Amino acid sequence: MIIGNTPSALAAKAAPTTVPIVFVTGGDPVRDGLVANLNRPGGNVTGVSFMSVDLAAKQLGLLRELRPGAARIGLLVDPKWPLTEPFVSQVRAAASTMGQQIEVLYVSSDREIETAFTTLPG
Repeated sequence: MIIGNTPSALAAKAAPTTVPIVFVTGGDPVRDGLVANLNRPGGNVTGVSFMSVDLAAKQLGLLRELRPGAARIGLLVDPKWPLTEPFVSQVRAAASTMGQQIEVLYVSSDREIETAFTTLPG
């Protein structure tokens, strides 16, 4: 059985534990109750999370490895996404710990993305 999103996966999780469940989510599968933890999901449920607030510091660290000399990093976020503010808070905290300057740009349309890129220096 393959399930495409968090609500469907939670519903399918009630099925017998012999049914394999694979989910795709944009949230935190641990917080949402899909898996026990990220390293070892356990049971018959596993999947992929495309965005997790808990991964914000790791993502920033990886970006710094790719661009070690970057004085400033721009963070494009959608203000309509429910986890935007917790995600931004985590990135800001990680950036502060690393001594990295972050510029948060709130964008929710193609036009806003273009405008955001013009405000960032090359």
